[in-house]
Amino acid sequence: MSAPAIEPIEVVDAVEHHVSVELADAEKYENRTTLDESGIRSLHALAGTIYTLGYEAGVRAEHRRCRAEAQRRRDRDGAAS
Repeated sequence: MSAPAIEPIEVVDAVEHHVSVELADAEKYENRTTLDESGIRSLHALAGTIYTLGYEAGVRAEHRRCRAEAQRRRDRDGAAS
């Protein structure tokens, strides 16, 4: 089993702002359902997962850029010999 995704504070704040808006809208409009604590925890878990996926994709992209740069360097060095 993998560890739960961790949200950075900016993501926590964004989710909490969304929750506040949703709760306020549920008070104003009769066709809105309020979020319960379980649903809010699920939103935080989803946000953490999305953040983790994005971070991991960024790490992979940076590794690919570094490998490409190293390959260009090898190609240049080989052509200069």
